[in-house]
Amino acid sequence: MKQESGSEIASLIREVNATLNAQLREAFKENDLTPPQMMVIFMLAEEKKLKVSEISTKMNLANSTVSGIIDRLEKSGYVKRMRSEVDRRVVHVVLSEQVEELHHSFHETVTQFLGTIAADATNEQIEQVLTGLNTLRTLLSGKKTKNLRCE
Repeated sequence: MKQESGSEIASLIREVNATLNAQLREAFKENDLTPPQMMVIFMLAEEKKLKVSEISTKMNLANSTVSGIIDRLEKSGYVKRMRSEVDRRVVHVVLSEQVEELHHSFHETVTQFLGTIAADATNEQIEQVLTGLNTLRTLLSGKKTKNLRCE
C-alpha cells in the first residue's frame, strides 16, 4: 500500500507541476518567459548577483541546465554576465536594467496568479493543502537517497 501511495504522490506532483508551469507560461507568454527563467529572475532580484553554480544549487538543477537558462535570458536582454573584479575566473549573473524596471510587474503578475489559485478554495481546503505540503516536505527532508539505487 505504501509503495503504491508513493507512486500516486509522485504522479500527483508531476501533474500539479505541469499544470502550474503551463499556467505560469500562459501568464508570462507576452514576455516569452518560462517558469525556470522566472525563478532565476526572482532569485537575482532578491540576491542582486549570483554565480551559475549558486543558482544551480538553489534550483536543484545541473550547472549546464542553468547555463542554458541564463543563455536564453541573456539573449533576450533580461540578465548580464559580469566577471568579478577580484577574480576574473568568477562570473556573476545580474539583472539587466530592463528587467529591474519590469520586476515589479512580474512580481504583481505572480501574486495575482497565485491569488487566483486560492480564490476558488475554501479556508479548509487551503489549510489541507498547506498541511499536506508541509507533511510531504517533512517526510522528504528525513529521507536518505544515497542508499537508493536503480537496479
